[in-house]
Amino acid sequence: MNKYTYKNSGIEWLGEIPGHWETVKLKRLLNEPLKYGANESAELDDKELPRYIRITDFGNDGKLKTNTFKSLPIQKAKDFMLSEGDVLFARSGATVGKTFQFKNYKGEACFAGYLIKATPRKWQLNSDFLYYYTKSIAYEEWKNIIFTQATIQNIGADKYQYLNITLPPLPEQKAIAKYLDKACGHIDKIIAIKQKQ
Repeated sequence: MNKYTYKNSGIEWLGEIPGHWETVKLKRLLNEPLKYGANESAELDDKELPRYIRITDFGNDGKLKTNTFKSLPIQKAKDFMLSEGDVLFARSGATVGKTFQFKNYKGEACFAGYLIKATPRKWQLNSDFLYYYTKSIAYEEWKNIIFTQATIQNIGADKYQYLNITLPPLPEQKAIAKYLDKACGHIDKIIAIKQKQ
């Protein structure tokens, strides 16, 4: 394994990072500015319409629940549609900071108002890497700093856009994400076996 040289990240709580990595604000790594979801009530459950993804539709494990399906009419959903690789951030309440990666979904989906959509630039930021980054200690530390500065637990797009991402080169991001996919898959299998016992 290659030995890395390290440098100061420029962020006190983050410390040192490998010398060939960068520290970049999230807003500099996205196709478009962070976007809030639709402020619509979830009344329909028509499978022919786009699924309406809300904070309550995914757990901390990042998996979409099947028993909470709701949908929106196309006219209401069209400005809030999700694309493969989008990452959703919860912005308030007990779930603030929770994330969901829109990946391998069969069908169309849109997202609700208490979520914020980030669309990574594929040539700069791997979606899997971003999602795993939101499961890191660095991300938790950042959230805690934001919370100590506010009286209520709320992180809006104005704060998320300044989230510092420790960014390896793209091939390394992909390798890290692939390794984590494999490790998490192994853990999921063990959990499934234990739950059947």
